Amino acid sequence: MRKKTYLDIVESWLWLFIDTMENGYLRSGNASGIAPKGVKIIFDGYGEKEDGSENINILTFTIFVHKDSLKKIFPPHETNLLAIINRPNEEVCFPAFYDLDTDSVTVNGPENTKLDEKFFSKLIFDIDKREKPK
Repeated sequence: MRKKTYLDIVESWLWLFIDTMENGYLRSGNASGIAPKGVKIIFDGYGEKEDGSENINILTFTIFVHKDSLKKIFPPHETNLLAIINRPNEEVCFPAFYDLDTDSVTVNGPENTKLDEKFFSKLIFDIDKREKPK
């Protein structure tokens, strides 16, 4: 039997978010679904077809885990006109995709972080443990 990884946990958080987010056409930045306390999940936009047009059957997401996510609410990001300003020294982010046609998700490995993998792995497991009903 395969041992559970932090990516498995992040994937379970994304499923909960998808199951509880608003229905209909979404705007980038939508954070309407349920996420664990201290974790931020946002809808990033729709995928693209080969011709460059929008593919509304592919939803893209980013899952953010802040170094203080276990102790505090997620601190707001600074933004510019087009994007959230990532904080590599303070958080780890996971790009993810949901394919409506296959009802499957893909959570990619961490991006753009300077946090130690052992640190954020333990953090993710601890958040998951805290969220489980007692």
